[in-house]
Amino acid sequence: MSARLSLLLCALCVSSVWGDEIVGYLEPGRSIKISSAEPGIVQQVFVKEGQYVKKGDMLVRLDTRVLEQEVKIAAEEQEMLSRRLEKLRKLIVKKFASEDELNRAESDLRIRELQRQRTEAQIERLTLRSPMDGVITELRFDVAESVPGANSHVVTVVQLDPMRVQFTMPVAEASLLKTGQDIELFFPDSGQKRSGKVDFISPVSTAVVNTVRVKVVVPEPGHDLPAGSKCSLLRSSPSLTSTHP
Repeated sequence: MSARLSLLLCALCVSSVWGDEIVGYLEPGRSIKISSAEPGIVQQVFVKEGQYVKKGDMLVRLDTRVLEQEVKIAAEEQEMLSRRLEKLRKLIVKKFASEDELNRAESDLRIRELQRQRTEAQIERLTLRSPMDGVITELRFDVAESVPGANSHVVTVVQLDPMRVQFTMPVAEASLLKTGQDIELFFPDSGQKRSGKVDFISPVSTAVVNTVRVKVVVPEPGHDLPAGSKCSLLRSSPSLTSTHP
């Protein structure tokens, strides 16, 4: 690593811990880029950017019309096989049908049911759903557009409750914290104080300035604390001036 790059990294790290406060910025709790399992044409888009969604909500569906017709065909065939099976069960009582015929009919019905379930699973595979409660921040394709291949990024969902703040802290101060500990945060732009919970303390420090990453979860931030809000942890806070059992 060049000396110039080392100095730049040092400046970036130290900038968050100068003065009497340690500064971070509010971030979404999670950000998930949802990809398509297969290529295809977008048939339906159920959401728009900025929309709140619940876990399991449909976001985007690729073209499944052929598969939907296959499900209808399978349902008709199942109905036909089911009627045939009922007739055989009546005939076998009168010795007009054999056990082998009955077994084959039952097997045919089970196989067709499994084939229908497989087709329904393929339809679900082409339906992108939200993995969590959150907000849509990016839609990359519209109706009739082509998703070029498997693992193509289609839509992004971010979690706004809870949110988190990541601090870069000197090792000596981070050592006074522990995972699960409540900690007081200050948001200078709105003048609010909020309680957060230490979620992660990195076991690895930077080689340049001997700092570590500390992540703090902020539950129920509300609309008055949007992502990107400046957040500070005061060095005079009891969390950073005394040890904890």
